[in-house]
Amino acid sequence: MSILKFDDEEGKVVFWHSSAHVLGEVLEQTYGSYLTIGPPLNNGFYYDSFMGEGASIGEGDYANIESSYAACVKAKQPFERLVVTKEEALELFAYNPFKSQLIATKVLSRPLHVIFCYL
Repeated sequence: MSILKFDDEEGKVVFWHSSAHVLGEVLEQTYGSYLTIGPPLNNGFYYDSFMGEGASIGEGDYANIESSYAACVKAKQPFERLVVTKEEALELFAYNPFKSQLIATKVLSRPLHVIFCYL
């Protein structure tokens, strides 16, 4: 184990990656979104998601997303990292057609690292 600081490049990547997971949780719980991809970027993070045909998030939703995000952070939720096989990952994400397709088409036979954050 090592302590990473935000000043370090690796520390930023870990911070943005973790932040994307929290945003993903908010989108799933608040909007019923199916998450797709959400990598860290050089100066932040994002998460693409599908909320249904014709559904979208607009400027009027930002305050709700920010307050839900802040509540997740304040709760100090644990992050759980699992190492799973492709088959186990397909079972874990069977509810999400987008994640299932990514796993089925992009993951070879090597172990997969899956991270969950939840209350």
